[in-house]
Amino acid sequence: MRMKLLMVAVIAALGTAFCSCDKKNETTPSSIFSFKLDGVQYQSNATEAYITDTIYTGKKTLVLDGVTNNFGHHMELMITFPDSLKTGTYTEDVEMSLMNIQEKETGYVGKSIKVIITGINSKHAEGSFSGVLINGETEKPLTDGTFKVAIY
Repeated sequence: MRMKLLMVAVIAALGTAFCSCDKKNETTPSSIFSFKLDGVQYQSNATEAYITDTIYTGKKTLVLDGVTNNFGHHMELMITFPDSLKTGTYTEDVEMSLMNIQEKETGYVGKSIKVIITGINSKHAEGSFSGVLINGETEKPLTDGTFKVAIY
């Protein structure tokens, strides 16, 4: 009887060992898309990033689209590249918006935004951004903007 139990235990242990060897330890990198507006932190917990063609021949736009964790705000940053996707500093053809999803307040759009792209290819982009967002006559400083996203 003990021999049968020992044999069952050995077979179960070997089966567990072989099954666990097939599992891949792949982790999906988490996206980062956050900034401060007038000292208030906004961080997207659901970020999508993609590259799209523009109506201008040969120009590509990187779009970062996110929603804060409480579904209170929608954040979007768009950078249109003058020639090709590459690292560098961009101030032209950059758009930023922060909108209240529940429409409790009007949103903010970019007045002047500076984006520094430190890495980009067809699968990932990263960098930082800062500037000024406006809501009518109200201007607020945008600071500490950062992103590191997978592109789909």
